[in-house]
Amino acid sequence: MSEFNKKLERFAFKNLMLETDLLKLEESGIDIQHIDTIIKKDIVDIELFEHDILMSARKMARFYVYYYAFENSIRSLISGRLEEKHGINWWDIKAPAGVAKNVAENQAKEKETAMAIRSDDPLSYTNFGELIDIITYNWEDFSDTIRSKKSMESVVSQFSKIRNVIAHSCELEEDDIIRLKLLIKDWFRIQS
Repeated sequence: MSEFNKKLERFAFKNLMLETDLLKLEESGIDIQHIDTIIKKDIVDIELFEHDILMSARKMARFYVYYYAFENSIRSLISGRLEEKHGINWWDIKAPAGVAKNVAENQAKEKETAMAIRSDDPLSYTNFGELIDIITYNWEDFSDTIRSKKSMESVVSQFSKIRNVIAHSCELEEDDIIRLKLLIKDWFRIQS
């Protein structure tokens, strides 16, 4: 075996060992997003899309994670607080009528499709604005958790504008990226 082939074999073996170690880290719960780089079982060949669109999508993917986590942390705050104060059936007594009506309509529409039912939890069917409506409607239950209604409305209205850019698959400007990160910090800052 030539020296080059020996080096190539050592390189391949070291790479295989590294791959195994990285997979073990991911399986143990340490998120290094390595698994995303090696799984190629996509139904659609992603390389069919234009290069500049893919580059933009990859850039924006991390901001979708922020948006997703932010919105769902608000859902968690709502369900945790209202269940704590009003019991497991809090939705039936504490959801604003308009929000409950929209949720029921969304649930009914989903049942008419072939899609999987996303959840039994009505909060899963609320949009971002409706989450804030729930907090505002039940302010007395959140007044000791959130600094003030005004501070909440300020953070949420700014976040909503950035959220719309992300949700409509547009690219954030650098200033808005900074603003998004600050708004998330502000949201946690105004909570007691």
